[in-house]
Amino acid sequence: MTDTINIESETAFNTNTILTLLLKYLDNNQIIYALLESTDYNTDWEKDIKLLVSGKIFKKISGHIYEFCEQNDLIPVQKLRYETTACFFVLSYFNNQQDRFVHIKVDVCCEYKIDGCFYLSSKELLHNRSYVIEKNYWRLNDTYSFLYYLIKSIDKKNFSQTQFSQLSKYWVAVNAGIVQKLKRFFSEDSITIISKCFNGKDLNYLNSNLEDLNKDLQAKVPKLIRDIISDKLRLLSGALKPSGLVVGILGRDGSGKSTFVNEMVDSLAPYFREINTFKKFPALFYKGEIFKKKEAYDFSKPHYHKERGRIASFIKLNIILIEFLFGYWLKIFPVKAKSHLVLYDRYFIDVLADPRRYRIKENKFFIKAFHYILPKPDIWIILDLPSDVLLQRKKELTYEMAEKLRYEYLNLHSFLPNSIVINNEEEIKNTVNKASTFILNYMHQRL
Repeated sequence: MTDTINIESETAFNTNTILTLLLKYLDNNQIIYALLESTDYNTDWEKDIKLLVSGKIFKKISGHIYEFCEQNDLIPVQKLRYETTACFFVLSYFNNQQDRFVHIKVDVCCEYKIDGCFYLSSKELLHNRSYVIEKNYWRLNDTYSFLYYLIKSIDKKNFSQTQFSQLSKYWVAVNAGIVQKLKRFFSEDSITIISKCFNGKDLNYLNSNLEDLNKDLQAKVPKLIRDIISDKLRLLSGALKPSGLVVGILGRDGSGKSTFVNEMVDSLAPYFREINTFKKFPALFYKGEIFKKKEAYDFSKPHYHKERGRIASFIKLNIILIEFLFGYWLKIFPVKAKSHLVLYDRYFIDVLADPRRYRIKENKFFIKAFHYILPKPDIWIILDLPSDVLLQRKKELTYEMAEKLRYEYLNLHSFLPNSIVINNEEEIKNTVNKASTFILNYMHQRL
């Protein structure tokens, strides 16, 4: 993707509008589909849009989703392949009324697999769909809706009251013919338990037998060698091209980094599986205390402590280098490969802008050399403030010190690729929107 995000789109979106547009796109392109109605949101499409398509269409699904977005002023920013036969896309748009980015997830699958176990083919599922006239879309019929969500809930060993209530409605509608279908996946004893649960509407009894039902399901539908291999290849592909993201956040003390990180966690959570935050060091080996002096160290005034000599500074610089090198590969990259967002408050390069904070005698040559050795964040965000505003928050600095540090941090912008300077003097939501635009644009272009 090469387009740049434009937040000035005048199209008024909500999930129902996007769903309607997507169904129209599928019909216009003669794509056979079935909507998988979530048992949590089966009346209002408030959350994910879940689609079932054929294996042939699934191979081309990225192209279809991107074409749909281009036609409707939506921004695709994330693609995550969580099974060999399933992936979800995160689409985004800027909601002018809410003054923030809003997301919608489109979850697409063909063969019904969970953790490499094959349950139902797309051919069988699409052959057993029904048309909902009042809502104008195709979905799985009641029999296969029951099978689909029963297997899913038992595999996850989790049944909510909402899920159970919806499955009970399906059970009442298809009671007579469902037992024969269940024999493919469960033993007679398990089918007896399932029948007793839904006939008696007894969720507690079902939950008390979930472990046994899960074991029976796994025994009836074992993983095939080919599915295990393809699943491992999917994981390897994800590690070679991670869908996670590492964001380095830089700026002087008092520039609002901690508040910014907290707000960004809420803003970007929908686009990733999880969010991890780090501050200053990965904390793998080094905890920030070496060459510790007997005198008390005031962490609120790091710039007033005496810097170390050249030898001690060089030793500490190497220790920090080792900490970041091993910390990245052992703590940061593994979560990035799992599609996590990593927000890093400061990073190794912070030593270049503010060596006094680390009590390191300035040596830009070695700091830059070590920076090139290290793996780096994908994106850099440098928070800036006028020094007179910053001094209202961080009074221990002199104006001259604040100006010198500001100059050093702003210089990093030309040194670091994929970096942006954001003035954090305005409301925090404006800073978050600017940073989100920058990050989502990066994610959009890397698809």
